Order: sequence, then structure tokens, then C-alpha cells
Amino acid sequence: MEKFSKYKLKNKFSYTILLILICAALFKFAYPYIDGTGELERGILTFHAIDAGQGDSFLFTFPEGSTMLVDAGTEESGAKIVRYLKKTGVKKIDVLAASHPHSDHIGGMQEVMDNFPIGKVWDSGYNHGSKLQINFYKRIKAENIPFGRPKRGFTENIDGAEVEFIAPLSGQKGIGSDANNNSLVFLVTYGNVSFLMTGDMEKDERRSIKNFPKCTVLKAPHHGSSNGTDRLFLAQTRPEAVVISYERGNSYGHPHKEVVRAIKKAGIRRFDTADGSLCLRTDGRNLTFPKERQID
Repeated sequence: MEKFSKYKLKNKFSYTILLILICAALFKFAYPYIDGTGELERGILTFHAIDAGQGDSFLFTFPEGSTMLVDAGTEESGAKIVRYLKKTGVKKIDVLAASHPHSDHIGGMQEVMDNFPIGKVWDSGYNHGSKLQINFYKRIKAENIPFGRPKRGFTENIDGAEVEFIAPLSGQKGIGSDANNNSLVFLVTYGNVSFLMTGDMEKDERRSIKNFPKCTVLKAPHHGSSNGTDRLFLAQTRPEAVVISYERGNSYGHPHKEVVRAIKKAGIRRFDTADGSLCLRTDGRNLTFPKERQID
């Protein structure tokens, strides 16, 4: 009787362990995620600021796994961005957004399109006429990729997150010859957490927008240039954190000293892609910051 009890107990214990392992496997399968380590998690939105040198590239992974890449850096950084996306676990890009057609924002687009299927393209609509932009448009047309030029007031829901366009305005006048001031500017909101994407917006485009929304994270306009960010803009948007994309030692002096001082004086967390790529994660209530990357 004693031997039987021990045998029964041993088998019960083994069965319990097996059941736990099966449940764990099913849980992982049912809740895949992308958090910067190649893994996925439903209900979580991730924001990646990719080190693209003196250029811009940002990845959003939405709560159900949809992806949006905003800009693709320079031609030279294209391969690096692709490697980062693959390492992060990206298999496709549902939305490819070109904030404006300067080479430090669309230079890597061809490399990205060579490596990932693209669901649709959002474009600023500004005709720069460069060879890079012409080839970008030719590729979109040749592959019959859905194409749109969203303006202020356009919104789209992606996996429970809202993307709301603030600029450019339809029929905008006075800044028609400036690609920077025709940048796509939009707010990505998930629950109580929001990200304001600004391209290379400068003062003229800012003046065309009467009221900027508050945001949790601000992508500093124009690589931290003084014509993109100042104390008034920070007071309007009231971010908890600012992300600045630039290459250390660049010839433009980015980020400008006035901007650095304004951010510090306002007591806002600051993160620079010059220190490497970073990932922020939110469940719509809380936002996880990489504290070791914060710049005082």
C-alpha cells in the first residue's frame, strides 16, 4: 500500500509539472510580442528610436502585432536599420511613413522595401523632386502599394491605438518651398500614453498649428534644432520624455544648446539615439523608460 501511494504521488507530481509546461507553452503561443528582444506581447505597444546616424527612423509595434516604420534614415544607414528590424522580430511593415523627402529620412527606404513586405505608405505629399524621392515613388507604383497623403484631421485606429494627424494642413500656404515645414506631424495614443512624431517640423509649420496636444513622449523636431524646439513648444506639449535623433559630432551642431537647456530646465527626461537605439514599452497606463539611458 505504501509503495502504491509513493508511485501515485510521483506520477501526480510529474503530471503537474507537465501540465505547467504545457500551459506555459500555450501562454507564450497565445500572447506573442515584440519588445526589442525578438519576442512579442499582446496588449503592449512598443516604440523604438533607432540609431540611424544623422537621420530619423522609428518603429511602432502595436498591441496586436501591427507595425509602423516612420522614416528610414540615410542610404548608408539602411542596412543597419534592416538588421535592427529583423533582430527585433519584424516580419512585415504594415505602415511605412515618410515624414518628408529629405535624404536623412527616406534614404534607407529602398533597403527596407527590399527586405519587408509593405502594407501601405503614408507620405507628406511634398514634391522635393530628388532622385531618392522619384525612385521611392516609382517603387511604390511598381509594386502597387496603397499610398496616401494624410492631412490634419485624418485619424486611423491600429490595434486599439489611435493615430491622429496634426499636420500638414490641407492647402497650406506660405511654406510651399520648404520640405521640413511640410512634415507629417501626428500623435500616436494608446490608453493614457501618447507619442508626438514631428519629422523635421520648424517654426513655420508650428505656427500653422494653433494648439498642440499634450504628449507623454516627444520626438524632438529636426534633430534637436533650435528652430524646431523651444520653451514654448515644450510648455504646450508637456512631455515626460524627449527623444532626439542625431549623430554625435555632426556638422549641424545638433542638438542645439538652447534646446538642451530648455529640456533640462523643464525637468524632462531626455534620450539620444547618438547613444544607441532604445525601446520604450507601454500597456496604455504605464510607460517603461530605460533609466540607464537617461541624460541628465
